[in-house]
Amino acid sequence: MTPEDAQAIAALPNVLAAVPELGGTVTARFGNLDYQTQATSTGADFPLARNWSTARGTFFSAADVRSYAPVVVLGQTVVENVFPDGSDPIGQHLVLNNVLFQVIGVMSDRGASPTGQDQDDAVFVPYTTGSLRLFGQRFLRNITVAADDVARIDETEAAVTRLLTSRHAGKQDFQIRNMASLIDTATETQNTLTILLGSIAAISLLVGGIGVMNIMLVNVTERTREIGVRMATGARMRDIMQQFLTEAVAVSGLGGLIGVAAGLGSALVIGLLGTAVKISLGPVALAFACAFLTGLIFGYSPSSQGRGARPGRGPCIGVTT
Repeated sequence: MTPEDAQAIAALPNVLAAVPELGGTVTARFGNLDYQTQATSTGADFPLARNWSTARGTFFSAADVRSYAPVVVLGQTVVENVFPDGSDPIGQHLVLNNVLFQVIGVMSDRGASPTGQDQDDAVFVPYTTGSLRLFGQRFLRNITVAADDVARIDETEAAVTRLLTSRHAGKQDFQIRNMASLIDTATETQNTLTILLGSIAAISLLVGGIGVMNIMLVNVTERTREIGVRMATGARMRDIMQQFLTEAVAVSGLGGLIGVAAGLGSALVIGLLGTAVKISLGPVALAFACAFLTGLIFGYSPSSQGRGARPGRGPCIGVTT
């Protein structure tokens, strides 16, 4: 593919931007420091197509592309390694593969890609400059196309396919990857994992609830005499049920608090080890509510057994007024 292919694609309906890209590994040198990174030769609409803005300075313009300007925009990882003293890289000159470039901007933090690659470990130059002075190659590695209306992305993909096929003498010697389709596939996979994890959580709650039920049934059986005494002294059936239901909820609530404390403690330990951890109160509250409801639901049957108990051969209690 050539830069002219990108220009032709940019003129299609529903195309927000079409930027050529050509890249490779380069060595960035500033002073006595050498650092190997990935260089991408691209167009001025790269921030628009990739939805990636600059944090400082500016991205190169279409005029820079036309004039083969030796300007470069750095990723955050490159800045940290090439300028370790924290100095401002804007306006500085560094060497990429023995070619002098001026730094005009720094990209915002992007983080790791889905494959784990550090996207901030990159530099960006005009595709004309990179093609001529860095890589010595005119053909492009790929063209990134941004659709204006995502609902029409399949229609746009078909139009791009027809255009490139006609420009390449009827041969489809290229591949098109629709990121919307990849997102749909990833979403389906995530939904499947969510259902699987939800099923495991439901089974765990069921097993825990059966445990609570068994403990409370044993508790009711061993305290039949106490129940009889309470009923003989005027306790109502709902008072007996309330007592055992409260005990079941207290047991489950205490277990929920211990689980929440263990989860938050594990998250803090992982954070101290260097992994970024974000704690949301919503899932924590939901987890505790599930534990609370488990005690309430599975404690109802044992409480009913306690409510139905009758005083048997126990000590007689006389009440006088």
